[in-house]
Amino acid sequence: MSRRRQSFLHGAAVLAFAGIVTRVMALAVQMVMARTMGAQGFGLFQTISPPYLLLVTLATFGLSPAVSKVLAEHLAVGDVARARKAWLTANAWSAMSGLAVVFLAFALSPHLPRFMDPRAIPAFLAMVFRIPIVCLSSVMSGFYMGVQNQTPPALAWIVETTVRAAASVPLMIWMSPWGVRYGALALVIGGGLGELAGYLTMLCTYWLRDRRLLSADAPARRSNRGVFRDLAQVAVPTMLANALGVVAFAVEPTVMYRAFLDAGVPRREATAMYGAFGMAMELLFMPTVLSGAISSVIVPAISEAKALCDHRLVARRIAQAMHAAMFVALFAVAFFVASGEDAATALYRNPTAGQLLTYLAPSCLFFYLSDPLFAVLQGLNRAFVSTVITFVSSAVRLACMYEFVAMGHQGIHGLASAVATSGIVAAVLAMLAVRRYHELDIDLKISVKMAVAAAVAWIPMSAVQNRAADQSAWTQFALCAIAGMVTYIVSAMYLRLASVDEIARIPLVGQPLARVMRRLPFLGA
Repeated sequence: MSRRRQSFLHGAAVLAFAGIVTRVMALAVQMVMARTMGAQGFGLFQTISPPYLLLVTLATFGLSPAVSKVLAEHLAVGDVARARKAWLTANAWSAMSGLAVVFLAFALSPHLPRFMDPRAIPAFLAMVFRIPIVCLSSVMSGFYMGVQNQTPPALAWIVETTVRAAASVPLMIWMSPWGVRYGALALVIGGGLGELAGYLTMLCTYWLRDRRLLSADAPARRSNRGVFRDLAQVAVPTMLANALGVVAFAVEPTVMYRAFLDAGVPRREATAMYGAFGMAMELLFMPTVLSGAISSVIVPAISEAKALCDHRLVARRIAQAMHAAMFVALFAVAFFVASGEDAATALYRNPTAGQLLTYLAPSCLFFYLSDPLFAVLQGLNRAFVSTVITFVSSAVRLACMYEFVAMGHQGIHGLASAVATSGIVAAVLAMLAVRRYHELDIDLKISVKMAVAAAVAWIPMSAVQNRAADQSAWTQFALCAIAGMVTYIVSAMYLRLASVDEIARIPLVGQPLARVMRRLPFLGA
């Protein structure tokens, strides 16, 4: 058996690159959506997302991280037969659960008007048909994460988003004049075509090249019994944690409307404000494509190290994941503080979303650290702990939402404060949990250097805001992004956060960037 393995950081870089490309294309679709359907349409689409995500969470059963973890563990010790059994079991389960959830959703469809805006029902029912494809695609992605070859999932994401954008935009422009319900339906149809294209990309890659990685004639080192238990140890807590998060997300509009009503804000105005809040959150979480890439590769990486009983490697990979997420988060804080309003105004033409984005910017550090910390817990076989943390943070979010909006009369900023509070609680609890189960060696010196680099990057971004105040929001946004990113990367180089040789190993952009860095004075290699 030959495996096309990628290193931990190389795999994260591949997924991050794909994530950046897909987020840019997804952002273009959201821009068209915001300008075609307005805040009302954006808010309507947000109300149908939670129940759909809940169904997807139940159907996928948390199998993607479970497959990646189990495959990485068994392949690390050479037990190919048991890895193959786990792979086949996961595929069979995902197919059955996907179809079962579709039948369940349509059986309950007569009751949907009691819980959902009637305009959203056609789009929701169309979404349900995508669930089996999502289930199979998640397991296929877990397979490639487990064999530590992140290129096929990265390519599939790009194909999926390209097809989604190419189908959604013309359909939405064509159907939106008939009403927001048809605009939402257009987005769902385009999304379904994209998901199908992404899955077929991975499936073709598997059958043409990678199906021999789990050869059928490999001898079993131990009994195949208990394979489902191995998967369930990660899948069940992951599913529960995701379900709790989705339930809280689904309950959020109800609590939000109740809180605004008690504060004297009418429902239509609350929907528009909630749409602006959704726009701000989309931008706030856009850089999490980088921390999300880290989370995807850290589970099999830590599982492999644990299977080999290499505790020093486990500690090093945890530290690498934390430092990488922190590097992204600190720049995001500086950028959103400096140019959050311009970003939302340029992309969504919604200044309220920009104000919320700037207000939420300091919480980036906690949001971006949470996903890698939860992934570390999964890799350490402590997935149930992340479920408990998710429950606590969700309860804090809903309680604070009502307290800040209805009782404190803070309006939409109260909703933002509640979200920030829950993010802080989740990150702190996750960090304490990781420290309890394994050594958490975060280098304070490196963290301080990152903060200094972010502060230095904020200086030119602030200067752009002052000197280009009479320019368009697009101009200010673009100038801030370019000036901030260049300054941040150069500052990081001079502070020795990464060497030029390490930069050169980044896929695709590493070599050109390293050549530029070597020309900088006093930097060297």
